Amino acid sequence: MRSIIYLTLIALGIFGLATGIHPESVKEIFWGICMPWAVAVIELFWVFKAKDKDPQLTTKVLMIGFVGKMIVFGIFLSIIIYFYAFKPYPFVFSFAGSFLAFHTLEAFVLKSISKS
Repeated sequence: MRSIIYLTLIALGIFGLATGIHPESVKEIFWGICMPWAVAVIELFWVFKAKDKDPQLTTKVLMIGFVGKMIVFGIFLSIIIYFYAFKPYPFVFSFAGSFLAFHTLEAFVLKSISKS
């Protein structure tokens, strides 16, 4: 569960750095970081819960999480693109950067879980 705290600190760091660079794009940066952070936190929570119950359940949780992520991100991006007027560059860079950062951290967490 400590990994979720690290994930949140990374999200706040990315948000602070990005809004320091582009203070006029706070909303776009927030929405670009918000969904990847929420999805990563929820998936890590379920992975830790499954690991405590039965380690073999983690694979099932990861497979369901992968499909769920694709659906959630597709819906989120569709809503953002069609119903929200925004500056695309700050949103895209914050979304892509946070997506990569959070999933890299998830990979390290899963590696540590598989070792134990």
